[in-house]
Amino acid sequence: MKKFFIGLAIACLMSSTAWAASNSHRQAAEELLKVSDLKNTMDRMIVQMVELQLQQKPVMAPYRDVMLQFFNKYLSYGSIKYDFIDIYTEEFSENELREIIKFYKTPVGKKTITKLPILMQKGAQVGMSKVKSHQNELREMLEAETKRLEAENKASAPANASPAK
Repeated sequence: MKKFFIGLAIACLMSSTAWAASNSHRQAAEELLKVSDLKNTMDRMIVQMVELQLQQKPVMAPYRDVMLQFFNKYLSYGSIKYDFIDIYTEEFSENELREIIKFYKTPVGKKTITKLPILMQKGAQVGMSKVKSHQNELREMLEAETKRLEAENKASAPANASPAK
């Protein structure tokens, strides 16, 4: 019986140590989110995303405030913080997170933080521009596939049976 309690005590100590390591890992991820200024980045991204949608569909302009309210509700830092902590702790070890934090505290790291949203926005614009300049090709490809699927469906459909008498 004494061995059982000693084993149980050791198991409890080991699990509490594992929890502490996990907790410090999560704390490192949260620190990275703070150092990388994710809150302000998310706030700016939400506004940029809504503005981009309104540029593409000006008819939605009267709904700007509703769209901002919706995205702020579901994409704000407060609503995604713990999801991002989970993601960062899955993808990076605690030591790696601490190295990233060190980098983000350097002048180049700080510049990276401010430039990444701009780079992402410019990258999205490049992608949209490429698609827009080739949208006729996409439309033709979709039309050709529609015709192919229709022909395939006609070929595999059972012949019309004569009406029942």
